[in-house]
Amino acid sequence: MTLRARPRSDAAVTPPPAAGVDAPARWLGPLLAVLAMQTMVTVASRIAPTLAPAIAERIGWTVTGVGALVTAITVGSIVFLFAAFPVIRRLGSLRTLQAGLLCAAAGTLLYAAPTATAALAGSLLIGIGLGPAAAAGTEVLHRHAPARHRNLLFSVKQAGVPLGGMLAGLALPAMAQSWGLAAVAGTMALAALLVAGSMQPLRAGIDAGRDRSHPLGIAELLARRNLRRPVASLATSPALRRLGLASAGLAFGQGAWFAFLVSYLVTAMGWSLTAAGALFALMQAVSAAGRPLAGWTADRSGSALRSLRWNCMASALTSFVLAASAPGWPGWAMATLGVVAGLTISSWNGVAIAHAARIAPPDQVGDTSAGLTLLVFGAQALTPVVFGLIALAGGGLRSGFAVAGLATLAAVVPLWRVSRS
Repeated sequence: MTLRARPRSDAAVTPPPAAGVDAPARWLGPLLAVLAMQTMVTVASRIAPTLAPAIAERIGWTVTGVGALVTAITVGSIVFLFAAFPVIRRLGSLRTLQAGLLCAAAGTLLYAAPTATAALAGSLLIGIGLGPAAAAGTEVLHRHAPARHRNLLFSVKQAGVPLGGMLAGLALPAMAQSWGLAAVAGTMALAALLVAGSMQPLRAGIDAGRDRSHPLGIAELLARRNLRRPVASLATSPALRRLGLASAGLAFGQGAWFAFLVSYLVTAMGWSLTAAGALFALMQAVSAAGRPLAGWTADRSGSALRSLRWNCMASALTSFVLAASAPGWPGWAMATLGVVAGLTISSWNGVAIAHAARIAPPDQVGDTSAGLTLLVFGAQALTPVVFGLIALAGGGLRSGFAVAGLATLAAVVPLWRVSRS
């Protein structure tokens, strides 16, 4: 049987912003909507890691086994990113964000059920709900952010990740202790629904150009051409391929800090779990401010690539210093290192996504963002594997952080080639 290619209809969902339009009235509402969605779904995605003991007791797993729920969240996000294009085209970017919040609400409610099956299904739904923040959220900001503030606004949007992580770490354990896990699940689901409802007044303007006739069946979602779109979009130019490689290197270092900082402080530095968690929270709090600062700096300097190259070198140095730290180091020195990590290791994402959106073909902005996010997720998922291989070879977490520093430093090479091209 011969398959006839469907005529391409890849025009942008709505027209690009008019040149010179810079009024806050144009971009403030979309920015707040995307930021609120990013923060809310991040809080939902942190329920499993922050409430692992309570969830483990409720479903009869070990605390370490709850890590499978975190993996399921990542799998759910990847599933959505591969199928993002037809969803965004049919529903519109803002409706896709709202649908993501509904998925996250349903996922959090499933955590209230005392079964492992419900927890796994809930994690997958939360992951699917997390995916639109990358693809649809980027598409919204690309169309509404003024060029001279683009890096800043994309970084403000990305600040929702550490902001959500910080809110989850501060609020969820206390809520679970006072009210119980089922009440936390219900409260988070209600909060997600309220955020989705608050975005509705913006829907008519943002989604005016959606294609109501675009197919959205299983056959379309699983079509090979659709599944290839996110990765293929990065191959449209050497600059995008190199930016993707650089982002993967930066993400590897970021994944090392996110996954192993607390373990390193406890096992190699002799810290208590409470103190190690406090330092991790400090890094997240600084990152919530550091991401907008990184975007503002990139806008002021006029070069996102220059900012990313400096970030690579600073991030690598931060990882090397952590690898060289010793148990006798004073607390203030480690706290300073955590602050620096919040400004370097954790703060580059918005600038990279903004630059990818700028150099991507106008009809592939969402796909390019999805492809870049897939590379970031893949690099972060690879981090535990590499650390495990280092441990098998007789190395420790110090060696792992040294390798993370090398990976981050190596990202300078493709960034330099992007700049030259």
